[in-house]
Amino acid sequence: MTRAPEEEPDARRLDAQLLSDLWIFRAAARLGSVTRAAEQLGVTQGAVSQRVLRLEARLGAPLFVRAKSRMTLTEAGASLLDTMTQVALLLNDNLSRISRLQRNAIVVSCIPSLATEWLVSHLEDFYQQHPGIEVFVRAEMAPSTIDRLDESGIDIVIDYEPDPASDLHQLALFREFVFPVCSHGYRETRLACDAPVVLLHDDAPWWGAPPDDEWNSWRAASGLDWPSNPVKSRHFNVSHLAYHAAMTGQGVAVGRSILVNRLLAKGDLVAALDAPPALGQYFRILTHRPGDARSPARQFASWCAEAMAETQAHTLSLVRAAAADPIG
Repeated sequence: MTRAPEEEPDARRLDAQLLSDLWIFRAAARLGSVTRAAEQLGVTQGAVSQRVLRLEARLGAPLFVRAKSRMTLTEAGASLLDTMTQVALLLNDNLSRISRLQRNAIVVSCIPSLATEWLVSHLEDFYQQHPGIEVFVRAEMAPSTIDRLDESGIDIVIDYEPDPASDLHQLALFREFVFPVCSHGYRETRLACDAPVVLLHDDAPWWGAPPDDEWNSWRAASGLDWPSNPVKSRHFNVSHLAYHAAMTGQGVAVGRSILVNRLLAKGDLVAALDAPPALGQYFRILTHRPGDARSPARQFASWCAEAMAETQAHTLSLVRAAAADPIG
């Protein structure tokens, strides 16, 4: 029996049938095979074929070019697959966010150096103070925007930046101290005899910074024109690579008090000069969903700022002690 015109499904209206057919189409398109799609979905090959044909009829456009041994997407099919992939990512991110809300879990994104050299090793202290909150750490380098946080399911970003983010809420702020660092052997054998110094650069200390900006910022803040002798340079895209190059005697890097604390405490690095540390940039703890005073994001930000302050105080005490007892 032919349906009346008003009973025909509207291709542009989302309903249960269309959503189901789109999901089956996505499986067939991704796998390039009705057989494999049927196996993955746990249905028959006939069911997959019928759903795809029904979707094509509803849209009024072929989605596949069919041959005996393979299926190739048409331009319309490729466009629809791209859209379905984006929809699937958004759905998965939102479902994950709902799951994290139920578990009081947060996703924290920060630069790889902070994650590696400080955050991971201090998380146990956070868990002891806040046993009901779970933290997922993501080490990555990307601009902090509302769109990125939304699309990637990120709750908190810890940035190292001179200027505040314009479109995010700042939960906490912490000022760094910076100073040149190198290995003990490099200081004793090269710096002590005024040999040419190799400068180790983090080419991206903060988003959009020129490659030598951190060294120039330290010189401006400290008032020191050092080193005065001819220099060479080696470049890295993250600071902990520069620190590890310094540990192996390759040169001098600009150390941030939070990031070099563990390496100074172990004796892997020392301050290259006896001059006091200079003011650096800011660690900014940012979010787009701050919540109330008891929210996991605010509790994490408060803990993070306090823990950074403790780490910095320990670093500065190590530097002062070394300057007072250079032999030790």
